[in-house]
Amino acid sequence: MIDILEALRDLRGITATPGRGCTRLAFTEQEDQAHDYIWQRLQSIRGLSRIDDAAGNMFIVPQDAVSQGTAVVLLGSHLDTVIEGGWLDGALGVVVATHVLASQADVGDAGSHLGLVVFRDEEGVRFNTGLFGSMVFAGRCTEANLDAADADGVRVRDVVPDPAGCWDYEPPVRAAAFLECHIEQGERLTTSGNRVGVVTGIVGIRRLELVGTGMANHAGTTDMRRRVDALVPVADVVARLPSLVDGLEDAVITCGRLEVTPGAPNVIPGRVSAIVEIRASEQDAMDDIERRLEALVESMRAAGARGRATDLELRPVVSCAPIPTDPQLASHLADILRARGLGHERLFSMAGHDAQHAARRCPAGMFFIPSVDGISHNPAENSSESDILLASDVMLAWAERCIAEGT
Repeated sequence: MIDILEALRDLRGITATPGRGCTRLAFTEQEDQAHDYIWQRLQSIRGLSRIDDAAGNMFIVPQDAVSQGTAVVLLGSHLDTVIEGGWLDGALGVVVATHVLASQADVGDAGSHLGLVVFRDEEGVRFNTGLFGSMVFAGRCTEANLDAADADGVRVRDVVPDPAGCWDYEPPVRAAAFLECHIEQGERLTTSGNRVGVVTGIVGIRRLELVGTGMANHAGTTDMRRRVDALVPVADVVARLPSLVDGLEDAVITCGRLEVTPGAPNVIPGRVSAIVEIRASEQDAMDDIERRLEALVESMRAAGARGRATDLELRPVVSCAPIPTDPQLASHLADILRARGLGHERLFSMAGHDAQHAARRCPAGMFFIPSVDGISHNPAENSSESDILLASDVMLAWAERCIAEGT
């Protein structure tokens, strides 16, 4: 049996920023250590095998399922984090899956139909992508995804175990379904008082890079008429982003990364890069927001004649469409919650999750537990111990139901 709270605390200690939250970026020593930690908690169970696929995703599955091609209900999430993030985002789903797998290992036939998967690089912090491991699992990886580079110029293809196997992908096990639990990362459950949110669908995410190219020059000796400042038009665009989602429900837009080169206070910016992220529950809304962004950039480009950046370019980085979860899996979950008298509600997730890519490979379902004060991606991220333990109980019952029903 796995002590869930102990395992989560142990994972919290695997971080590049001790005392300042959890930092386990993709394909770093810390993410590797976290994967190994989970395997160490399960490797003594007879009949389980660890398989790391082309993307570095870790599958812990029954050996018979691999050799005989038996369909497996996969449970899991991810172990990478944002910089100085919380201790439950991703880790909760993995540890709960570990507990369920250990609980079922010696229980009749169920143990041969249940597995765990830990996806790589869900957060996308290092390479500006996100959901990479589950994207590979879904068979949607491209050469462009592999060529994405971090701040040091290291590309995804330089760190994955098998780059060619990522875009020409064969999963190591046949998936009957994918089940994921997660903290809500918002306040809806806390506000309503319900303890579980049945996720009905997951938001679409589109990231674009806005690049402004001007001319670096001395900040003191270059008068205002002669300046070609790359930052000014980019800053104008960023300041106007909130207006692009006016009148649109379940849609948000954010610029969370801005890089100014050369980045000195006494040098006029010569190049600026801004990552703009669009999220919406409907594909049409995402397309509409992108069109509004393109029109705004074009209007800023026209301002070049007034001494602003001579070039503005909008480049696609990553796009993930909104997707519903499987209604049958959601129905199984709702039945379990009603039978236990647990207050619950149906929620659409405005955060991206591995389940949305897994849904392209097999039926996928998901549920939330409350986040204290709706805080996430922050060291203060937390959920009550009773809700964490409830997540484990609900996932165990849900997995058993899916196996019994043949999903």
